[in-house]
Amino acid sequence: MTHPSPPHRSARAGRWRRRLLAPLIYTAALLLMLEEWLWDATQALLARIPDWPWLVRLQRWVERLSPYAALLIFLAPTLLLLPVKLLALLSITHGHPTLGVAIVLAAKVLGTALVARIYALTRRSLLSLAWFQRYHDQLLAIKARLTAQLQATAGWQQAQRLLQACRRQLASFGQYLRRRAASSPQSPAARLVRLLRRLAARMRSK
Repeated sequence: MTHPSPPHRSARAGRWRRRLLAPLIYTAALLLMLEEWLWDATQALLARIPDWPWLVRLQRWVERLSPYAALLIFLAPTLLLLPVKLLALLSITHGHPTLGVAIVLAAKVLGTALVARIYALTRRSLLSLAWFQRYHDQLLAIKARLTAQLQATAGWQQAQRLLQACRRQLASFGQYLRRRAASSPQSPAARLVRLLRRLAARMRSK
């Protein structure tokens, strides 16, 4: 009776390890990409806030903070939202899961928006700390590696193809609505196009 040689056992163990870790890697990559999207979306939303004088002064004050003062301000949203997350957990344990999940989601969006804006204001001060720069670069490298592994999978590529097909269908539907609106100005399609254009113009003006 022959037994697998040590190199074969090592290779087989490595394959099993990769298979077991793959779901964790893909989940981590998806969470990082979702976090990045939420970061960018909240930044774009905050950019629409009017330039109130007191807000401008506050932002300039934050930009001039020393590195460790900037670090405290950067960590403040996470610490301040901790009681809110505990409240959400209590809501879930007391039989109100919908309310608890809503609180968690609201806290996540609000916390990400605040952290993103504070990071934009304090980035120069924070990166002047050597240890912060080191961990910052390591985190970006890990995120890039996990994202690359996820994007190389067949499932991700299939999802991208599906997303592109949906975008093409939406573009075709938009062209159809515009043609109907041009041929019949009083049709429901024409009214819908005019409504969408007014909403888009109002969002741009804000």
